[in-house]
Amino acid sequence: MTARLCLVELRKLVDTVSGAVLIGVAVVLAGVFGGGALLVRPGASFSEVAQLAGVPGGTLVTVMAIMLVTAERTHRTALVTYVVTPRRGQVVAAKAVAAATLALTLVVLAVAAAAVIVPVGAVVTGKEASWAVDAAALTSWAAGTLVGALSGWALGLAINNAPAAIVLVLVWPMATGLLANVPALAPVLPWLDSAAVSGFGDGVDQGELGRFLTGLAVWVAVPAVVGLVRALRGEVR
Repeated sequence: MTARLCLVELRKLVDTVSGAVLIGVAVVLAGVFGGGALLVRPGASFSEVAQLAGVPGGTLVTVMAIMLVTAERTHRTALVTYVVTPRRGQVVAAKAVAAATLALTLVVLAVAAAAVIVPVGAVVTGKEASWAVDAAALTSWAAGTLVGALSGWALGLAINNAPAAIVLVLVWPMATGLLANVPALAPVLPWLDSAAVSGFGDGVDQGELGRFLTGLAVWVAVPAVVGLVRALRGEVR
């Protein structure tokens, strides 16, 4: 895998109308969520504003990772891609790197947005700006964003159908709220949560670590293996 191939995959994320629209929406919502945090909770800390500014982008990054992986099938360009780069594994890995890079870029931009929103919010609300930084919370949030992007990549690779994968990602959190009312399923659902890493900001215990590793296997590792086998052995169309 080369840096050039990774850059090509990164360009695919923003080189389409849908990708540009999603990025624009993420930017607008970052301001809405971050600014809204200070309006609802005047004096919210820098870390809190940064995390809230990145919430909509985190979801959209997962969606964009799915679209990146499934674009070859949607636009019927897989044959061209594999003619240019015959080693399919390199293409798949480059897409993973692109998704991860997008997630980390989002984290940086959310922090930058918070640096603007906090002082502006202080002027608007009349409250003193809080520049408190909770490094553990920011790190766990960044890790959760990265895992979300990789889960989108893995699910897109395994399902190979953008609408189905996107619906699964968006509907699952709501479905777990309903399924939690079923006594037999309630103890199992926390072990199927790939976002359990977000709780590490308050410290890591064995239960949280076990749930995170299980969720990581369900949402990233297993679909990635299934998708990789399909990508390497499947017929190119």
